[in-house]
Amino acid sequence: MTSGRALQKNGISADPHLIKVGDYVSDKAYKAACDLLEMREQDRPTAIFAFNDLGAINVYRAARQHGISLPEQLSIIGFDDVYPAASMCPSLTTIRQPFDLIARQCIDLILEAREGKVEQNYFIFPTQLVERESCVSPARP
Repeated sequence: MTSGRALQKNGISADPHLIKVGDYVSDKAYKAACDLLEMREQDRPTAIFAFNDLGAINVYRAARQHGISLPEQLSIIGFDDVYPAASMCPSLTTIRQPFDLIARQCIDLILEAREGKVEQNYFIFPTQLVERESCVSPARP
């Protein structure tokens, strides 16, 4: 389910000013975070969900450079649960992916493709929210 559909399903309208593209590239993630954090305080988000944990690391960097305290003024969630996530300060709340299951499925898909037997070309894998220190309830409504 896309984020837009998930928001709509829960009666929340997406604000296009709060959606930034950071990609897999550190500089783009950092710039996207700066764009959000340079908004007027009353318009600035109280939380950012980063495309991946590397993007979240760049949100941390942007927040510190803008004098925004984590998580009191800004909560951050990443995606992947890569090695440094638990060691960051504050430790990063993230979504854990089942990398071993994804790897096995990729190998199976490659073997099926070599035999011309590909039946399914996309998969939905279970994920797990790993709650750590980077998220708190917002200080303002």
